[in-house]
Amino acid sequence: MSRSGYSISRTASMASLMAPMAGAFFLLMDPRDMLLYTSTAVIGTCTGAITSVAVSATSELFGTKNFGVNHNVLVANIPVGSLCFGYLAGFLYQREARGGNSCIGPACYRDTFLLWGLTCAVGTALCAALYARSGKRSGGNKGPEVSGSAGV
Repeated sequence: MSRSGYSISRTASMASLMAPMAGAFFLLMDPRDMLLYTSTAVIGTCTGAITSVAVSATSELFGTKNFGVNHNVLVANIPVGSLCFGYLAGFLYQREARGGNSCIGPACYRDTFLLWGLTCAVGTALCAALYARSGKRSGGNKGPEVSGSAGV
């Protein structure tokens, strides 16, 4: 909770962390080295932050009963997504190589980064929808009531 009594919910913070990741994936389609370094830093930072926020988001979304099971189901997306998107990246790379053994240049992974950016943008929209649907907007919470007279 901040000094003003307002705080951001976990689902809203996850959505706000996924939005720059989507932009970073789109920036990876540009061949400039500086954008590669910047995008990699943004993706790594946001991924780490989302992993940290996911622990408390699990209890915020599903409660504390069966927390371990719920959290493990929630974070199972990391290895499953790595496997699926890894194979997809390899498939798209081979398609760009047009049957050859290698592909050189930024065009090789352009479709991969476009798909990852779109997937991340959809995830951002879903997180925002989950936040709007949950009704637990912490920004509306003014904090604990202060007792006592106002004239003192």
